[in-house]
Amino acid sequence: MEIKILHTFQTILRTGSFTSAARQLNYTPSTITFHVAQLEAEAGVQIFEKSGRRMILTKAGEALIPYVEEVLAAEKKLRNFQYDSAEYQGTLSIGAPESLLCFRLPRLLKRFHQLAPRVDLRLRSVTSQGVVAGLNDGQLDIGFAYRVPDKAAAQLAFFPFEQSSAHFYASSAASARCPDLREGHRVVRELPRISTPLPGGIRRLLDDYLRRKSITFTNTIEIRSTQTIINLIENDMGLALLPDFAVGDRVEQRKLSVIPAEKFRVDSFYGTHKNKWHSPAMNLFFDIIAEYKELPREF
Repeated sequence: MEIKILHTFQTILRTGSFTSAARQLNYTPSTITFHVAQLEAEAGVQIFEKSGRRMILTKAGEALIPYVEEVLAAEKKLRNFQYDSAEYQGTLSIGAPESLLCFRLPRLLKRFHQLAPRVDLRLRSVTSQGVVAGLNDGQLDIGFAYRVPDKAAAQLAFFPFEQSSAHFYASSAASARCPDLREGHRVVRELPRISTPLPGGIRRLLDDYLRRKSITFTNTIEIRSTQTIINLIENDMGLALLPDFAVGDRVEQRKLSVIPAEKFRVDSFYGTHKNKWHSPAMNLFFDIIAEYKELPREF
């Protein structure tokens, strides 16, 4: 039996449905159904049954859970043994937009450094466009991006990393002066718009939305640092479109508030050049990404 079938079963349990598991794993619904059928054939029991429009676990399926968890735990221990017994050296170059580099990658980088302390890390804060250019010219080994141009597909291999949401944010004090950005055809004079310059991925989402809604701002502040943008809006300087993962703690502390507007979906990807030789350090980092996503290896 392939390990990915067990990962599929575990993901169904974690996400609560076949559809959510397919979305999380980037599989088609038919692939999820096929994996479940394979697992049922191997186990010799029915694992799911239909209840209305939902699929629920049978008693046999519930009894199977600890066995699946035991196998997946053993797989993880085996990977860790490989990490502990290997000596990783050399250099690994990773590029990503600053919002991902600052707020999403530290956990992965910490894990990598624990397992490969002798590898020199070269981290670059670049736009998604810069990531594509860096992978193409060999300046980057691994890249993370929000948008991947279709023309890059011929040379680069990208895979889904995360799905997140984004909203307009302002300080709790300034939010009282913010207009409702769900309403179009308006000029906003109350607060400046704060954003990264083009060609950033979040900036493109912002521009597309304002263009579609026919919203203009009389004042704009541009700066490349996402962290600085957060500091500016926290100090009542304006409003900004930001991924939720970058400001979640400040929202909980009521330092920042959501400004009414349509909800944005932010997709991020990771990848490398198709012709790039995968060093042991690269393979280790790809394994860490898979561990972070709780997915089987995609490379």
